[in-house]
Amino acid sequence: MHTYRTLIFKLIDYAWAIPNTALGILLGLVMLALGGRVHIVAGVAEFHGGHVGNFFASRPPPFCFGAVTLGHVILGTCHKELCALRAHEHVHVKQYEQWGVFFLPAYALSSLWEILHGRNGYSNNFFERQAYREDDKQKL
Repeated sequence: MHTYRTLIFKLIDYAWAIPNTALGILLGLVMLALGGRVHIVAGVAEFHGGHVGNFFASRPPPFCFGAVTLGHVILGTCHKELCALRAHEHVHVKQYEQWGVFFLPAYALSSLWEILHGRNGYSNNFFERQAYREDDKQKL
């Protein structure tokens, strides 16, 4: 009975995040078409590498990144970065499951709030602080 209930809630989590996941899959398919790869890890599609990964890995800050999460999809610059950032990015997956279609606007508003108050829009973002806290707990 517990497994059945868990499965139902997991399906709801996936459905609630599906608009963001669909965007991630679309971008992931572009990565695949340009030489990237994909692996499924803990129910999350992780796309990495190829020309898109190389492009973003070589950008100057703030336009470079190691990985970005869209629903149940993580887009990474390379496999090594995905491995290093996996715990952090999987916290974002959980945030998408909680916030669903409202995650991206909430994330943007949190960054805007921090910028308007003279703080860093990334490192002070509510969702990033939560992800770094959870990531740090997992490393202990």
